[in-house]
Amino acid sequence: MHQIKSNLYPCAHCSGVGTCKNGINESSCAVCVKEYELKGKEFAGLPCGVCGGIGQAEPRTERINKRMPAILGFMVVFLLMFGVFLSAALKSPYFSEVLAFSGTLIGTVLGFYYSDRSKAT
Repeated sequence: MHQIKSNLYPCAHCSGVGTCKNGINESSCAVCVKEYELKGKEFAGLPCGVCGGIGQAEPRTERINKRMPAILGFMVVFLLMFGVFLSAALKSPYFSEVLAFSGTLIGTVLGFYYSDRSKAT
């Protein structure tokens, strides 16, 4: 939908190799063992749990910043639709105002995500 660039940096946990060797005797650390939900004490050669084994990681704040606009857009649309259905079910005297307000905002959010301009940026 969007042309999003990913800024990858060498993973500090595995030193850019992709295999965790931070445990005792260069075995995998407890965090990576827990990431893959393995039972036992020592495992060697597990993929890094931070970068997923590719040796490069994207900072968590960048991932959150890229996903927040879409998540907020979906939340706004669903909350407004819920408000319209709730006011209709309760036979609110303000249903026409709620419908006009919600319809405008839902149209704006959907128009942004499905317009050609949003795909170009």
